[in-house]
Amino acid sequence: MTAPRIHDLSVTLRRGTLENREIHLTLISHDEAARAFAREHGVRVSCLPYGTFFADERLTLGSHDGTHLDAPYHFYPTSEGRPAKLIDEWPLEWAMGPGLRLDFRRHSSFEPITEYDVVAELERLGRQPRSGEVVMLWTGGTDAYDSDPNFSKAAAGLNGGALNYLFRLGVRLMSTDSATIDVPIPFMRERLLQGDPAAYFPVHRAGRHTEWTHAEKLANMGSLPGPDGFTAMFFPVKIAGATGAWTRAVAIEDPWLEGELELVDLSLPIMNASFESCGESRVTTVHHDQSRAARAKELGWTIDRVPHNSAMDHVSTTTHSGTHIDAPLHFAPGGRSAAELPLEWFYGDGLLLDFSRKPAGARISLAEVREAVDRTGGRPGDNTIVLIRSGAAAHFFDDPRFPELGLSLDVEAFRWLLEQGVRVVGCDQESLEGPLGPMLEGVRTGDAGALYPIHYLGREREFCLIEKMDLSGLARPTGFKVAAFPIKLERAGASWTRAVALVRKEGE
Repeated sequence: MTAPRIHDLSVTLRRGTLENREIHLTLISHDEAARAFAREHGVRVSCLPYGTFFADERLTLGSHDGTHLDAPYHFYPTSEGRPAKLIDEWPLEWAMGPGLRLDFRRHSSFEPITEYDVVAELERLGRQPRSGEVVMLWTGGTDAYDSDPNFSKAAAGLNGGALNYLFRLGVRLMSTDSATIDVPIPFMRERLLQGDPAAYFPVHRAGRHTEWTHAEKLANMGSLPGPDGFTAMFFPVKIAGATGAWTRAVAIEDPWLEGELELVDLSLPIMNASFESCGESRVTTVHHDQSRAARAKELGWTIDRVPHNSAMDHVSTTTHSGTHIDAPLHFAPGGRSAAELPLEWFYGDGLLLDFSRKPAGARISLAEVREAVDRTGGRPGDNTIVLIRSGAAAHFFDDPRFPELGLSLDVEAFRWLLEQGVRVVGCDQESLEGPLGPMLEGVRTGDAGALYPIHYLGREREFCLIEKMDLSGLARPTGFKVAAFPIKLERAGASWTRAVALVRKEGE
């Protein structure tokens, strides 16, 4: 069978972005992290293996920065007469589908893409969108993402007529490689100032009447095999109560995806006041009335003159909040970052090993791992993502002891999985190493090797960990694929992911 081909359609989130808002990214080196760990836990840096700890990152950014998916609530508080969905309420099934790329690169950014333009492009392709397809606008907008501060007005967007035409064809998920799916913001703002409020974000405002959404700031649209023949995936990071979220947008050429699938969410959210030990997250939403009032103040207008302003979020968090991937750079200086690893690592056959009947704090031995693998009838290999279920995620929202409730995978059991060709191992607890307390006791009594032995193994071997997953929805140990693509953060040792299981429906 031909191996799947995965096309990366995402821009890189980095410091020094040319977007309207600055991204604040603080990189904490291995040596800095060692001193912080030593100070917090009262151990000498020299008592740590290699005298270092694990790199970390803290970011402050908007949920609509970089490649992202808008939630319907971003558009308006209601949609189709009901409360509009937030990003963690958006069904995963609505964030993927067969892709259909429409080429508007030659279209002037000064003029909107109209219904007639869409009809002409579909006639050129000799087809119309089918039910469930994802329409992808190829404008060339992010070609200048890293080089031109005017990239936000460099590409065309839809007008209301084009959007309604696509709605009539049954399209509900779209995307663009421009800064916005509307016409460029400077042109809309100019029309608004000239007294034309209907010209201000008409495509976004359509969300109050029709439930739909779109991804913005895609990239590399020219890498696709053609206008169709691939599956688009825009799974958004799970940010609790947010108006949008970053996505690692991809297109996958894999016939396996053509069957009927059930999608199982394997992710825990980034949220305020969580029980995680990685540090406090802060998600602040600027709601529609606040956003509208701020725009009115900026323009010197009365608020009733501002027709629309979208709800937005500001997020301050670490790369280890919620469901995330630890990459080789997290473990060792000089390792590859999450953005540098092949996407093929994060899409593969899932193998669930269930140890949820073991008491919290217990060790999982090599013999137990081998027995669990034999019971599944599966076989770990190069394209396998192994998932370790302890049941700890059931306490994520309820118990402040969540970080101490996991199991401890023996390092020799982990080595054995690597020897089978496995490169990515996930778990539903704070760390695959188990509770920190017993490890610290080992360090204090002179056993430095007791501290995070799997993490320190990352100095010898290249692998990734997916931590803080929700594995409760998986009903069987095999017969599914895992998609867990890391958000594209520059030089980051860890990155958030929306981990999803794609399960063949019975009879498929």
